Amino acid sequence: MADLNYKAEDIVYKVKEIGGYMELELPRKESYYYGPDVVEVNTGRAAIYHAIKASKAKKLYLPHYLCTSMLQVIEPLNLEFEFYNIDENFMPIFDRQTTEDEAFLYINYFGTASNNTIKKLKNCHKNFLMDNTQAFFAKPIKGAYSLYSARKFFGVNDGGYLIKDGIQKIDLESDISYPHAIHLLKRIEEGANAAYLDNMKNEDRFDDFNPIGMSKLSKRILESIDYEEVKLKRQRNFYYLHSKLKDLNKLNLEHSFEAPMVYPMLIEHKDLRAYLVSKKIYVPHWWKDVLSRVESNSFEHYLSTYLLALPIDQRYDLEDMDYIVGHIKAFDNSILL
Repeated sequence: MADLNYKAEDIVYKVKEIGGYMELELPRKESYYYGPDVVEVNTGRAAIYHAIKASKAKKLYLPHYLCTSMLQVIEPLNLEFEFYNIDENFMPIFDRQTTEDEAFLYINYFGTASNNTIKKLKNCHKNFLMDNTQAFFAKPIKGAYSLYSARKFFGVNDGGYLIKDGIQKIDLESDISYPHAIHLLKRIEEGANAAYLDNMKNEDRFDDFNPIGMSKLSKRILESIDYEEVKLKRQRNFYYLHSKLKDLNKLNLEHSFEAPMVYPMLIEHKDLRAYLVSKKIYVPHWWKDVLSRVESNSFEHYLSTYLLALPIDQRYDLEDMDYIVGHIKAFDNSILL
């Protein structure tokens, strides 16, 4: 029997939709990074932009070996900048401490930076920006601006984090990413090749630099991920490749890694990349534009020419890693014959 004493004005109204069609069923957990010291943004570049803005720096030091799109951050801030070189251990060739009105950007290339290296660098620079866009699971550094990109590690349209202890809250408009999600859905049904152009359209939209907040769609997806499983798979694949390829790799990768983005393979075979692509092992050519702004005998030039970023992410198992190893060794043996 209905409660005749129940009145419409007694209902507590919420901004919530009830009924209608069913939605995607995503487990609701927690984002990997959350809390009062975390700013959720749409890209890694947006994280860098807001870090520099918060630091009030007037000049930025940044490495030659980086994506040119990073320079989009500088123009709207009317910032003076200067490049520095890195040595064969990815350490800055930079022999002084920066001042309070300067900022220093260091990239944790492929997650190769050790904790001791990072702490030593941080102590030399008051406004230290730790670019972990290639090392999502690297821990934030106390007193530094730590920067992350979710888009490089997970199937989201946008997403990044700026983390700094005591950072002031930044109110940001949220990105709207659902119109650009077709490549994620299409890949499931038709494969990566079929969705390639749609993915590039999503990438191209970030050419129009707009440092805003993370979309609700990406935030919701990132709340559904089993991060410990992702870490374990990435680390397993990384160390498996290293056990098989370290004798061919000219990089020193002997310290521990925290589930990096890729396995960086430095090998002096210019045609190897094209050969791997012909075997459906897609290896991007990172930062070719670096070649035009560095000396031909520099380490940056060498990296841009010969580095292979081998996929090790959570989609793949050891059988996939063996497939990669087999083709690299087969190519290497054919060169030696």
